[in-house]
Amino acid sequence: MERWRITAGHVPGPFGLVLVLAAVVFAIVEAARAYRKPVPGVSPRLRAGLFALRCAGALALLAVALELSLSFETTSAAGPRLVILADDSASMSIADADAPDQKAMRRVDRVRDLWQRSADARAAWKEQGLAVQVRRFGEGSEALTGEAEANLELTARQPASDLTRALAELAAVDPAVDPRPLAGVIVLSDGLFDRTDRGADDPLVLAARELGVPITTVSAGAPHLVDLALTELRAGEFAFVENVVEFAADIEAHGLEGAQTEVVLRRDGQVVATEPFVAPASGLTTVRFEVAPDRVGQFVYEIEVRPVEGEASPHNNRRAFVVKVLRDKVRALHVAGRPDWDVRALRTLLGRDPNVELLSYYILRGADDADREDPLAPLSLIAFPTDELFKEQLGSFDLVILHNFDALNHQVGRYLPDIGRYVEEGGALVMIGGDMGLATGDYPAPALSAVVPVDLRVPTGLDTEPFRPAVTDAGRRHPITAWIDHSGLSNWSALPALDSYNPAKLARHEAEIGSAVLLRHPEGGPLLTIAEPGRGRVLVLSTGASWRLGFHADLPIVDGARPYDLLWLGAIRWLLRDSAADRLTLETDRPTYLLGAPITLRAAALSPSYAPEAGVEVAWRVQPLGRAADDPGADPNAPVTILSQGTWTTDALGRASETLGGGLSVGAYEAVAQRAGSDESAAAPQQARRVFLVQAAGRELTRLASGPGDERLERLAEATGGRWLRASDELPAEPPLKADRQDRERVDSRRDVPVWSGGFAMLLLVLCLGGEVLVRRRIGLA
Repeated sequence: MERWRITAGHVPGPFGLVLVLAAVVFAIVEAARAYRKPVPGVSPRLRAGLFALRCAGALALLAVALELSLSFETTSAAGPRLVILADDSASMSIADADAPDQKAMRRVDRVRDLWQRSADARAAWKEQGLAVQVRRFGEGSEALTGEAEANLELTARQPASDLTRALAELAAVDPAVDPRPLAGVIVLSDGLFDRTDRGADDPLVLAARELGVPITTVSAGAPHLVDLALTELRAGEFAFVENVVEFAADIEAHGLEGAQTEVVLRRDGQVVATEPFVAPASGLTTVRFEVAPDRVGQFVYEIEVRPVEGEASPHNNRRAFVVKVLRDKVRALHVAGRPDWDVRALRTLLGRDPNVELLSYYILRGADDADREDPLAPLSLIAFPTDELFKEQLGSFDLVILHNFDALNHQVGRYLPDIGRYVEEGGALVMIGGDMGLATGDYPAPALSAVVPVDLRVPTGLDTEPFRPAVTDAGRRHPITAWIDHSGLSNWSALPALDSYNPAKLARHEAEIGSAVLLRHPEGGPLLTIAEPGRGRVLVLSTGASWRLGFHADLPIVDGARPYDLLWLGAIRWLLRDSAADRLTLETDRPTYLLGAPITLRAAALSPSYAPEAGVEVAWRVQPLGRAADDPGADPNAPVTILSQGTWTTDALGRASETLGGGLSVGAYEAVAQRAGSDESAAAPQQARRVFLVQAAGRELTRLASGPGDERLERLAEATGGRWLRASDELPAEPPLKADRQDRERVDSRRDVPVWSGGFAMLLLVLCLGGEVLVRRRIGLA
């Protein structure tokens, strides 16, 4: 059926429209009045011609003013729609079977086979006048046409199957775009939808009922499955260093009874622990790992069930998660030989920090004191708990400070090897000089000497001449002392002189344990020396007069802090590997992102005195961290590929940021920021690192057993008045349809011919109105 109509491309406001119509009507009425009566010398034909010119000009004016067009349409009756929704998600690629002795078949192939076997039913739909539409759905839905519809082309790669969204998209079809009424829906799926089933409040059931048509469901799954899947993961976002934390994983087994494999826990791609696993006949098994993180920072942990032969999918055997390891309260053991100003200053600094749990002891009684006393007389002081502190509890301390005391004379010498092993295993040790300890040679144990960068074999003695230390090149870069040079205090003229010095010498092995001298005595001897033996850190301060940096009449204040505080707080941060000691920090706005979500990186630069530093150039990059979370076959030794990079300049608050588009695939990544021109091999490299994950929106492959999917599809069909079938059946030739859906008219084609454009209407307007005026003048009517 064909029809035509006139359409207006521009409709002015009410006043303009009235004005245009009034002008047209007035022109025609005035012409009718003028040419109705006979005029001497003017024939009736000429009057009729002039009236026609006036009418044509008025209509041309109307066409130009309203931008009129002729619209030619071909229409036909539109029958009701039957929509086929075919699941295109990853779970449809799983192979299962109706019985253990049958060959497994992929669910997507089972659906295609059903589609071809139901050719007669599909032909019957069209004979009934149904307009059949085929759509595939995953996270969204799209129409299939032509060969794709005939062969039911599905990729089975979508990370989630959101049927709720697909039904909502059908309900949102504009009748002006497609006037055909929706009469029924057929869903071809395994029923493993991404949304959680909540019974009567299930969003899928609510959306299906809102659609208002019967939904016939066809189950693509089969009951026999061979697979291991990590279904649930229980791990917190935070953990505390040296504190045991538990990571648990639920593993679901199907058809692999007695199969032996192992479950692996990795941190940043490195194996941390393994647990043997024997698959049960079916059901869930929980595997637990207890881990005590050995350092602070942010790490990507991953639990993987090593695949066994014959599994339906290896992609559901692993889960990655991000854990931020924090330091709980810092446990510090402070042992001093006697009360003095230096001991008091350090005890006060540590004691007022709420994050420090300080155990501080003065060892005032030695072996000689005990020998001189009456053994039967009551003691005036409690006995020092040497066994408990240096044997039983030593590993629980984050920091041990030996502050100018006679270790040998106070019966602590036999525990010095334990302190050496404590450092090798990751502990932090501070040795502070004075008139005992270093001066009198009280730390001769080889196990302790091996981790200390100065020579402990001979006494150093004590020099009490005032002096002003010199900052070394390493000290200008190191976070413990860089504030001195940055604040213009390198010549020490504005800082108090020190009046205590143990003239120590560097140990022969100092290079082997990564030592560096940060401050020197004017005569060249080491004053402040650091080292990193094994997994631990050591600091030796060969003076007992650092307290003078906190108490002086003309003491300079650096960024609101005393030099004493800056020195010792910086030392403690470095000793404990605290991220607060980093002058460059890098953060992400969240640890885990959904696929396609933007990722924001934020950096902050601090001066050596830990104040915001503006104008710092920071180079950043983003690169993969180990293997992709969904790629078991990736090569962990492959060269690192930089995915994104750039350079920042920090603002007045020392900050910079970058937002990346959602172009990263599923996997684990690390972002690295580095001050431009800084040396990664320096004592204090100006580099920061942060890890994050990109994950798919759903856990499509978490649980693959067909039973729950069948139950959900059956409930959906029952709730909407449809039918539930299996893929081994055939599609119904007469599917359940909505009875009251009537045919509507559908526009098959439309062709618009603009009357007003191309200059034709304007030319007609000029010729008609102008021609009428010229003729009127010629015959004397103007």
